[in-house]
Amino acid sequence: MTEVAALLAAFLEATGREAAIWERREGTVAPSLLGASSGAFAARTEAGATAWDVATWARTHALHAQLVTTGDSVGWLFVQPGHAADADRLLGRLLPVVRKLTRERDGATRELVERYEEINLLYAIGELLGSSTSVEEIAETLLIELAATVGAKRAVFLQTNRAQNVLVPIASLGLGELAYDPVPFDHGEHIAVRAFRSGSACADDGLAAAASDAILSGRGAPLLAVAITRPSSGAGITGTFAIPTRRGLEQPVVPLGVLVLGGRDGGQPFTAGDRKLAMAVSTQIGTAMHNASLVRAAMDRQQMLREMQLANELQLKLLPNPRVVQPEARAAARVVPAESVGGDFFLLARLDRDRTGVLIGDVSGHGYPSALIMALALSAAGIHVQSAYDPSIAVEAVQRSLKDELESTEMSISMCYAVIDARAGEVRYANAGHPHVFALTADGQVTRLAAVAPPLGWCEDTIEESVMTWKPGSRLVFLTDGVVDARNAADDRLTEDAVLRTLGGMRHGETPDDILEAVFAQLNSHVGRTALRDDCTVVVVDRP
Repeated sequence: MTEVAALLAAFLEATGREAAIWERREGTVAPSLLGASSGAFAARTEAGATAWDVATWARTHALHAQLVTTGDSVGWLFVQPGHAADADRLLGRLLPVVRKLTRERDGATRELVERYEEINLLYAIGELLGSSTSVEEIAETLLIELAATVGAKRAVFLQTNRAQNVLVPIASLGLGELAYDPVPFDHGEHIAVRAFRSGSACADDGLAAAASDAILSGRGAPLLAVAITRPSSGAGITGTFAIPTRRGLEQPVVPLGVLVLGGRDGGQPFTAGDRKLAMAVSTQIGTAMHNASLVRAAMDRQQMLREMQLANELQLKLLPNPRVVQPEARAAARVVPAESVGGDFFLLARLDRDRTGVLIGDVSGHGYPSALIMALALSAAGIHVQSAYDPSIAVEAVQRSLKDELESTEMSISMCYAVIDARAGEVRYANAGHPHVFALTADGQVTRLAAVAPPLGWCEDTIEESVMTWKPGSRLVFLTDGVVDARNAADDRLTEDAVLRTLGGMRHGETPDDILEAVFAQLNSHVGRTALRDDCTVVVVDRP
């Protein structure tokens, strides 16, 4: 019981001594927890409650145990030892209160069992909630059914809005033209806030009711408010605003709203049975609201996954098929984004019979922002590599096209564009800050195509062009830094040197596809099950 747990928590706060009460109700074998000052002490004493000789068990565990009769049951009170007279007197006053609470509970339970109308209401509400995933849609019907059963003429259904720190009315009954405003969480005297903070039920009548909620109470008619919470399996105090213990520990739950009932016929106070019924209904509503939120969240996740998968497919379709450079050249390429979409990209172009263009780019960051800049960069590059003969002119044109976007997003792009000219026997390239670009000869010699300018978006410097010799049997291998910086479970990098050793050892006429598979096999072997931190791209081109 929440009330018993609150009493024992207050006892702990006042005396520094933990306490727990376990009871065995008639017709049951296993004892159940009536209340505890903390979950830890409840767990500590559970074995004692089931022991054959409880008193002996308590002595061996340095605890006091006292037999307690609680309503229709008997049980044991376990207390940490102490000798303060004030604490013993406080404990002596506490036990009669516990007995009163349990008698009220047992009497209310019997009353509830005998009230078939209320039971039918619970079944009806259960069916009603089961027919919809939105409690908001049926809130008014819930109020009507519950209010009619307990004889209330006015009622309001308040839902939690944590973003604004208020309880918002989503349905009302019997208010006519009266407006029921949202109730702020800091309105501590309002009955709805008190029920919300305690995570249970509160009742007022007379002047207290009128001061608490003048609209529903009118001139002092009784009020009943019950919190709508998710069911909790924890022992002891429940509620986000539970009484703090001596050690500052709480067992929080999430109140989802509050039901407030008023205007009862004849001005009679709400009984313990009414309170139990309202709490039973609120538990059903809380469960339904929680389940509905889980269903909505699952649907949102599924929709997001579908959209992310679609985005991934669309982005990959933007990239060219490596076969576009055939028959003069052979190429293989693969992009593996760290998220569903990323900022890595490549471009392959069959410029004419003698010249083959290959471009790689890496937008800073990853995810959707990088993917948007990547799409713009790929589109601009596709246009400029066809219209510009020199690689430096093409890269500078891409820089001008993306100037505004790169400035507004504060992003940058490392980019290298190379043109293999088989007739001239050379490779002409412009490298704007892209570090991992290599030419491999047939004898395993590796030459870096060094950067001659910073990444696009850093500045507007002129991008110079470089030239190197191209020999038959050579190939270009372009990587993004996600490959060489890939981390394993021990946070070790793959490193550029490791990749170059793999590339340098392939001198037996391997195709670009063979080289691509070898590099990614090395990458996958290194990272294992560790998630990628950055997008990984490899492009291999040769002219047999």
